[in-house]
This record gives sequence, C-alpha cells and structure tokens, in this order.
Amino acid sequence: MKVLLAALVAAVLFAVVPLVPAPRAAAQGETPAHLDVIKITPPAVTGGSPGEVVVTGRLTNTSDRQINDIEARIQRGNATTTEPAVQRALHDDTATVTEPAFAAVADRIAPGQQIPVELRIPLTGANSLQLSQPGVYPLLVNINGAPTGGGRARIAEAQFLLPVLGPPGGAPVRPAQPTPISMLVPIVDYPHLEREAIGRMRAVLADDQLSTSLAPGGRLYDLVQAVTDRAAPGSPLGSALCFAVDPDLLVTVRAMQRGYLVRQPNGSLTEGIGARAADLWLSKLREATAGRCVIALPYADADIVALGRAGLPDLVNGALDGTALVRDILGVEPRNVLWPIEGALDNAAIGKLPGLALLEPRALDLPAGSLSPVRVRGQQLAALPIDPLLTSALDPLHDTEMKVTALSPPQNGALSAQNALGALTFRATQGAVPNATSVLMPPRRWNLRGDDLRGLLDGMQQLSDAGFIRPTALPDPNPKTLPEADLRYPVDAGSAEIPQPVIDQLAEQNFKVGDLYRSSSEERSSPVPPSDVTTPLRSGLLRGASSAWRGHPDAARQWVNRATGVIGEVLGQVRVEEFAGQVTRLDSGSSPIPLTVVNDLPITVKIVFHIPRVPGVEIRHEFGGPVSIPANGRRVFYLQTSAQRAGKFTIDVSTTTQAGTQLGPTKRLQIESTNYGALIPILTAIAAALLVLMSALRIVKRARARRRRAAESAARWSGPAAPCATADPSDPADSAAPTDSTDPAHPAESTGSTEPTGTNGAPQDSTPENTQIATTDGDRNRN
Repeated sequence: MKVLLAALVAAVLFAVVPLVPAPRAAAQGETPAHLDVIKITPPAVTGGSPGEVVVTGRLTNTSDRQINDIEARIQRGNATTTEPAVQRALHDDTATVTEPAFAAVADRIAPGQQIPVELRIPLTGANSLQLSQPGVYPLLVNINGAPTGGGRARIAEAQFLLPVLGPPGGAPVRPAQPTPISMLVPIVDYPHLEREAIGRMRAVLADDQLSTSLAPGGRLYDLVQAVTDRAAPGSPLGSALCFAVDPDLLVTVRAMQRGYLVRQPNGSLTEGIGARAADLWLSKLREATAGRCVIALPYADADIVALGRAGLPDLVNGALDGTALVRDILGVEPRNVLWPIEGALDNAAIGKLPGLALLEPRALDLPAGSLSPVRVRGQQLAALPIDPLLTSALDPLHDTEMKVTALSPPQNGALSAQNALGALTFRATQGAVPNATSVLMPPRRWNLRGDDLRGLLDGMQQLSDAGFIRPTALPDPNPKTLPEADLRYPVDAGSAEIPQPVIDQLAEQNFKVGDLYRSSSEERSSPVPPSDVTTPLRSGLLRGASSAWRGHPDAARQWVNRATGVIGEVLGQVRVEEFAGQVTRLDSGSSPIPLTVVNDLPITVKIVFHIPRVPGVEIRHEFGGPVSIPANGRRVFYLQTSAQRAGKFTIDVSTTTQAGTQLGPTKRLQIESTNYGALIPILTAIAAALLVLMSALRIVKRARARRRRAAESAARWSGPAAPCATADPSDPADSAAPTDSTDPAHPAESTGSTEPTGTNGAPQDSTPENTQIATTDGDRNRN
C-alpha cells in the first residue's frame, strides 16, 4: 500500500512538473547557466603558438533547478571576409563548420553553484579546430546539460573571434602596410558629487560607491594600473593611448581626498570612507598620464547637444571648460579635442568647440567605409571618424539603448578584449582602409577588469610586433587642408537627449548662479575669485545633464533638484540675521530698528533690501540702492520707523541681488507700539472744543436763571401789597433784593417810616404770623 501511494504521489508530481513555470531566464529565451570567460590562450594564433586553444572560465547555474551531466566543446565557423560578417560574428549566432566531441565538465551543478571550467581544443588534427589558413575565425563555446525535469539542451555559451596571423607551424602572413592604430582610455564614472566644498560648507557625495571603484581591485583602479603595467609612458604602445578624462570625476576624487560627507537614504550625513583610496588612485592616475595624450571630456560628460538646442551657450562653454581643471589636478597639458556623447553633433555653432572632434561615421556625411578626417562644413572644426568596427567589438552595448549609460561590458570582459583583437586583425588585413588611422573607442564607462585590459594590450603589442598594426598618436589634422562634410545627427541620438523640461529647470537655476556672480566681487583680505563659488554651482547643474541620464529623465531631474538645493544653500549664506523678540514703541518720535546682514561666503556680495509697505508704519532707510556685505563678515543697518497708531505690526525684510534673485530667507520683525501718533492732536482739539462748549452751556444756563428770577419778582410787585414781614437773613433771595427806594422797578410807598423793609419792600413785622407769611413767600420764590 505504501509503495502504491508513493508511486501515485510521484506520478502526480511528474505530471505537475511540466506545468510549473520555467525560471525567468528560461522564459526570456536565456540559458539556465552563465559562462564567464576569464582567459583565452593564445589571444592570437601564430606559427610559434602552442598547438591548442585554452578557454578558462567559471560556470554558474542561474536557474532554480539542478543541472546534470554537463559537457562542453569548442566549435569553429568560417573565416570572416567582410566587415558585415565580422559584425554578425560579434553580435549574432554564427554557423559552425566543426563539431568536435563533447568533453565532460561536471556531473551536476546545483542552483546558484559556481564551478571552474577549462576547455582545450587542438588547432589541427582530428577532433580539433582544423585551422590551416590565416584569418579571423568565430569560435563558439557550447556547454550542454540536463536540467532536472527537462531534456538535454545547451545551458550556456560564449562566442568570440580568434585571429590567426599565420597557419600553425608557418610564418605570419603580414599585410603590405601596418594599420595605424590609436586608442582612447576613458576615465569616466557616474556623477557622485552632490555639493563641492564652498566657503564653510563641506563636500557632500550622494553615495560612497566611488570609494570601492578607486580602491585596488575596483574598476577605475584596475584601468589605470593595467595601462601603467602594459603600456608605460614612452613605450610605442603607450604613445598610441590617449586618456579621456571627465573633469567632474577629478573634482570628486579631490573632494574625497580632503574629507567629505555622504548623504544617507534618510537624508542624514555621515563621514565618507574613501579618502585614502582617492589619494592612492589620483597618484596612480598622475603617474599613468605623465607625458601622455590627455583630453578633457565635457564636464560630467554633459549632453552639450541638448544644452545647445535649449539656447544655453554659456552652459555649453562651461561644460567644455574642463581643460584647466585637468591641468591643475593631473599636471598635464590636455589636447584640444572633443569627444561628444555618442560621437555626434547636431550643430557645430553651439559653443566654443575645440579644433578637433571625434565623431562616429554615421554622424557625418561620408562615403561608405571612409575613415578619413574631414572639416565640418562652414566651421573651422576637423572631424576624425571613429572606427565603428573596433568600437562595436570593444562595446557589446554599442548598438543598444544602454550604449552610453551602462557599465560595458556588463560581463565577460575577456570576450570583449578578445573580439577587439579579432576586429583589429581584420582591419589590418582584409578590412584595411587606406590613408586612415583606426581609432579604438571603448565605451565611456569601460567595465574591463585589469587582467582583461592587460590581455588586450598584450594582444595589441603582439599584433604590432608581427607588423599588423602600427601604434600611433591620435591624429591632429589641420581643418584648412581637409575636404568638407556635413554633420548628420542620428535620430536615435536625438530621442535619448536630456528632455526639454529638465533643461528648462536647469536654465532657471543657471540664471541664479550667473546673477550671484555678477553681484559678487573679490575681497582683498580673502583673495577668492567669485568663480570659485559660482563654478561649482554651475558644475552641479551640468551633472543633471550627464550622459549617464540619457533616456532616464527622472534621474536627470533628480540631479537637477540636488543642484537646486545646493544653490539655495549657497544663496542662503547671505542673509538677515535672526531678529529676537519685539520692538516696543513708547514715544511719538522715530526710533531705529537694527538689521544685521551676515555673509558667510568668501566673496563680497552686493545686496538690495526689499521691505514691503506696512499700513500704520512709516519706514525710512538710506540704503535703497545696492550695498556691499564683506566676505565672511556682517554689516548692521538701521530702519527708521514711525508708528502712526498704536498696535502690533509685522515688517518683512528680504535681501536680493539687483536682478531680483533672493539670497537669504525673508525675516519677519514683530513691532508693538503704544504711540498714538497723529491721533493725539485730533484728540486734543476735540477735548478743547468740548471744554469751550461746556463753558458756554454753563454761562447760558446762569443767564437764563437770572432772567427767570427777575421775571418772577416783577410778577409779584404787579399784584396786591403784601403784609410787612421780617426778612429772613438766611434767604439768598432776600439778601439779593434791591434796597434802593428810588429803583423804578420797585417804587416805595411814602409812609415816612424808617423801619427796615423786607424783600418786597414792605416794613418788617415782628409778629409770628407775619414771620410765617414771609417765610412762605421766600420758599415760593426759591421754587
């Protein structure tokens, strides 16, 4: 029963296995394993070469299944006789004409496992390559195996060109004339420098990957060391090499030497670890370039065509102005040569171009197959065609969208070096171009291991010794003696340019940089030219237009944003110092408010104050025009302010250049005033008017009261005579009554009496009744 159950489970699994999705590599038509070729011996076959070809490498199982019964063999195709045949042998599957027996490599290889491989194949005889004639032969390394759950098939392969200079055992068949050969050695990387050291600000790198590339075993270190080992300055092969150096890389390495910070993913900054590697590599590069041909690439390998199309000649000229940097850092005098991105230009009038440009034949209107220099029509610019066959051999990504952006070759650098030797041999024999120098142009970001480059240089030396090639310095033709040809900008090159919106953003920031330069001057006590501050800012913008971002607009925009942030930081070094607290105004006069402007830059900067009007506050100052803030200094200014009313006010103060570029952030001054200002005279006038009005009302009231009393007295005298009564001395009306008997208003009766009279002129009576009556009359008068 158990056996039956196990068999049933096995049957189910067997049925399910074909339905399981194949590994990603297999699904894309790729092989389930990868062969990394490390060395091919000999790189070129001569009469004195060993009798076999040896291929050494590593086989890696890149699938998720075990591979069993691994075998391999080396097959040969027919010798190439045309340039298209060589191109097909470099990039396409090649038909083979020999099929020697397979040799066992390993019993099995597990997923992810890596094993060494060494394959040998005789040159002649049975079960061999059957080589009998010189030529350039395509070879195929064919590795078979049986992945678990699948049938036997090819699991990995590698193909390359094998130059045969002469039949085995015979003498080399030399061409009539050796082909002149020059080669560039690109020293280029991706942009890493986010901010140079400006003033008191330290250099900042976006990452610390460059420290690995500069250290022994790294890509850039191996390139320089291999050239030093195999083509020393002054040697025949050394004279044929020309270093194409990106000034931005030199500036970045120099910044690393002096100590730098690294931006972390969370935005924080940490100390960089590559100072020693940078110092070692820079000394190696100085040694390797001493006395040699050196050319400066556009700064950060910028897309000068895209900048020229956008109408930014100042940025084009700035990108081409890296010669001084290369001279200062390496101590060599660079040649005046331009190698534009993709070897193409759309317009020679985009800026101050040098006298010689290295261009691909497809970027020029040339006869088919021509490699002769020409003069660009209407310009004093010589164009030296790059050999397309050799370029394609050195750069397996040359005909893809990643030809200028990716590290190349991405793998199997030994095959790339071997193919270059095969292409060189073909160019020197059946593919020779009369009266022309073949220029080998590696990919810009050449990803060749040190041993692979040493193998290429050894092979070139072998071809030179055999009389096939003649190493020569990079030509320097005179444009006046050359025939004219038109530029022809490839469509695919235009489609990969840095897009216009990114260039527009770059141009906006470039205006701010230029505005700062125009607003600056050198300080006597600190002899730093303004360009030492503004040139690093412009260089940061050029990193956003680097060839590394062609076809990758988001990456280009990210680097322009980084440069924008740095420009903002530098402009912010000229600022109004923070104003603490409030200003309380207690008087009615004008009081000054101090403003301190700080300049942390090593150059003097002219600024203009911008203070918007504030209702209720009158602001006066005597610095309406530009004022100078000294380098690494500060100045105090005073705002004369008058509050026209009581209250709290906010005054915004900002500083700009004369053209309006804002420097530091806007500062807000909070002011509180208890002064009524112009309201006080108004209130005083109102109070005076009220006082006069109240006094007038009081006078009128008194006059009316007097007239009323007089009227009442007249009314009483016009009636019957009142009885005499004794006057009340406490009654004010009695005391105020007239006593003159001759008063016409009060005629006295002629009684001849001499007794005192009362208020009505009647004689006083001392009887109680009369007193009561008098009192009553007095009370009535008061009421």
